[in-house]
Amino acid sequence: MQIDVHIHLSSPEIKGDRPSLLIREPALKLLYSSVEAKMASTEDVLATLKENGIDKALVGGFPFQDEDCARRYNDWLISECQKHPDILYPLVTFDPRASFAIEMARYYLDNGAYGLGELCVYDEGLTPRVLENLSAMCLMCLHKNAPILVHVNEPIGHDYPGKAPIELKEIYSLVKASHGAKLILAHFGGGLPFYASLKKELKETLKTVRFDTAAMPFLFDPISLKLAAQLLGPQYFLFGSDYPLLDAKRYRKYLAASGLTASDCDLIMGENARAFLGL
Repeated sequence: MQIDVHIHLSSPEIKGDRPSLLIREPALKLLYSSVEAKMASTEDVLATLKENGIDKALVGGFPFQDEDCARRYNDWLISECQKHPDILYPLVTFDPRASFAIEMARYYLDNGAYGLGELCVYDEGLTPRVLENLSAMCLMCLHKNAPILVHVNEPIGHDYPGKAPIELKEIYSLVKASHGAKLILAHFGGGLPFYASLKKELKETLKTVRFDTAAMPFLFDPISLKLAAQLLGPQYFLFGSDYPLLDAKRYRKYLAASGLTASDCDLIMGENARAFLGL
C-alpha cells in the first residue's frame, strides 16, 4: 500500500476567489502570490494519485485566519472526502493561533475530521502561545486517536516562501508537549532526526512522532534519508508530497538516489503510514 500524508486540496471557492483570498489571508498571499504557484482541485488530486499508484492520501487546506473562511473550507473538505471514502482523509486546517482554533479543532474532530493539519505559522516560530495551542490540540488528537500534522522547517539555509523562523529547540519543545499523540512533523522535522545520535532521551521522546518527506528534494541531499534511517530506523519516515508542489514521481527518484534499500523505500512510501495511522 502507498500513502501520501501531505497533500493540499483547494476548494472551488479558493480557486475561484484566489485574488480576494490573497488580500484577506496572509499565509495564502505568502505562498500563492506567484501565478506559477499551483492549486489542486479534487480532480487534480485523484488524477495524480491514480497516475502514481498512490492508494490513500491525507488532504488538507491552508492556515486560514478568518473563521468563516476556515469553516466554509473545512465543511467542504469533509463533505468532499466523504465522496471518496478509503482514498481521501480530511485534515482540517486553520491558523493554530486564532482565537477560534481550539474550539474549531474540537468541533471537527467530533464531526468528520480524520485529523488536524497541516497546522502552520509562517511569520513567527513555535513561540509559547503557539506551543500552548498546539499542545492542547495534540491532547485532543490523542483522545480521538487522530493524527496531527504540523509545519516545521530547517532553521538554517536559504529563505523561501513559507519558511518560518523556527529554532530546533522549539521543534523539540513541541515534541515534548505533544502528549504522545500521533504527531507528524512536516519537512523532515527541520532536521531533528539527525539528533537521534546525541541522546537516548530523543529516541524515547520520538516514539509517537513521525517525519514526512514534504519538499525534501528542495531542501536535503538524498543521502539525508538514509543517514536518518540508520540513526532512528526507517519506520519513522512517511511519504508526504506537499502536492501540488511536487508529485510522487519526484520522490521516487529522490528515494532511489538516497541509497536506501528497496524494502526501506516501500516502508516510507506507504507501509509506515499504514502501520502508524492504522489505515
